[in-house]
Amino acid sequence: MKTVYFKSGDAEWKYELEDQEYDQIIQGILEDGTDFDEMLDESLEILRDISSMDDDELDEDDQIDQTISVAFIWHYFNTLPEDQGRIEGDVVVIEDEDGTGVSVLSADEALEQ
Repeated sequence: MKTVYFKSGDAEWKYELEDQEYDQIIQGILEDGTDFDEMLDESLEILRDISSMDDDELDEDDQIDQTISVAFIWHYFNTLPEDQGRIEGDVVVIEDEDGTGVSVLSADEALEQ
């Protein structure tokens, strides 16, 4: 199970993916030769947008975008070189109070704080 937590203000969301679904998504992303920096920005923006929606507002395309974004964010931070901020395991994304950026931590690190 791969998990990405997203926090914005007082609201928090937990997104989970089964390992098999994660593997299929990442395999497709890698085969497409995706620009990782661009996709990271897009994935974070998607989570920001979706987190502001009510569950009944989410359509199938939103859910697909959310699933792909969660898989990519988990993969991105778990495969960074260690000297560039690699995270091992689940990821916590905390939106800055002014909405201009995010902080990214490992779930273990976030629990310690």
